[in-house]
Amino acid sequence: MAGLLDASPEGVEQDITQAYALVRAFDDGVTLAQGGDPHAEFAALRRQGDVHRSTLERVLTGADGAEGTTTPAWHVVSFTAAEQVVRDEDTYSSSAYDDSMGRVIGRSFLQMDHQEHRTWRNVLHGDFSRQTVLEHRRAVRSAVASRLSAVVARGGGDLVAEVAFPVALTTIARLAGLPRGTRVGTLYTWAVGLRGDPDGQVTSAVRELLDTPSAWTPGSLIDLLLRAKDPAIGAGPHLLPALRLLLSTGTEPPFRSLATLMYAALTDPSVPALLRTDPSLVPAVFQECWRWEPPLTWVFRRCTTETELAGQRIGRGELVCVNLASANRDDTRWSRAHLFDVRREPLPSLAMGTGPHTCLGRHLAAVEAQELLSELRDAAGSAWPAGWTLQTDGPAGRGFRSPGRLVLRLPTP
Repeated sequence: MAGLLDASPEGVEQDITQAYALVRAFDDGVTLAQGGDPHAEFAALRRQGDVHRSTLERVLTGADGAEGTTTPAWHVVSFTAAEQVVRDEDTYSSSAYDDSMGRVIGRSFLQMDHQEHRTWRNVLHGDFSRQTVLEHRRAVRSAVASRLSAVVARGGGDLVAEVAFPVALTTIARLAGLPRGTRVGTLYTWAVGLRGDPDGQVTSAVRELLDTPSAWTPGSLIDLLLRAKDPAIGAGPHLLPALRLLLSTGTEPPFRSLATLMYAALTDPSVPALLRTDPSLVPAVFQECWRWEPPLTWVFRRCTTETELAGQRIGRGELVCVNLASANRDDTRWSRAHLFDVRREPLPSLAMGTGPHTCLGRHLAAVEAQELLSELRDAAGSAWPAGWTLQTDGPAGRGFRSPGRLVLRLPTP
């Protein structure tokens, strides 16, 4: 059964291409349906208050659904209120994901709080620590370089589809410990629900892999979980939701962050000049990019007890939507927050969260961004002929935000 997921190197690449086509089709449909840049809407809400009574449908789409079908929700738009919510797991529970991600991937550590959540994080932290992740720098740099070179050799191409997405996907697949030659595109689209599995063959193949500890790279994320021997974690097929979550969160936000970073680096003329004169600014560039356009707009929480937030009374069991994109453009924290400015005072943003659910992959995201930006700086400065152009509409989307296309065109010799 696991053989369903095996492919030659060429087959794996074709599988990744097909996976991105599904992502692009979904994104285009959602963006077209929702329309517009939501940042103006978020700014208007911030001027009116920190927290707003709303509906889940209005938060996610900008408009309420049909009468009688809406879900009441609170919309948190300021930095201070957003930070308060995500830091306080006693009052605001991540079990809110039971009704969204939980229905797609099953119950994972995304939905857990307190000791149950920490048990999983403690096992996985070793592979996501800064020191361990730095060991992957060479592999990430090599992947970026080879994919950029392939684009240049063809005279151009879409940097989102051909660089950002495959780099993010293959990196998390390697850290997870998936065997070489695995159809990672199939696994990713299955993990996030973009690919159906009506006969259950993909699910069965993954269960078979999880039941075969020797199939996973020693020291990888899944190997660590398999060897944990903790009843709270389980083993074998019980790890299926964890694998789906790792593939989802290890690919979706990172590839969008990388796409936005390339957009900023290639369209803001000040960035290449700054990096040439002071390469130490690389972290400032990608951290500002995360603040300016975080890949994920919202995180969700469920209120566990009646409480007050920014003067609003929130009842037990009510849904709270924390708007990271709005919080990161709060003018009470950053001057001219709507602008991308790598020279601004470095203040922590909420792009990677904070508190108990701070993104496990934040150090990996930094390595991916650092290596991509460094390689992009070198390529655009020397390998690309003068006269290259970039076709893009810039960051778009409401729930996930990133450029849909970054089409590089190189002049014909």
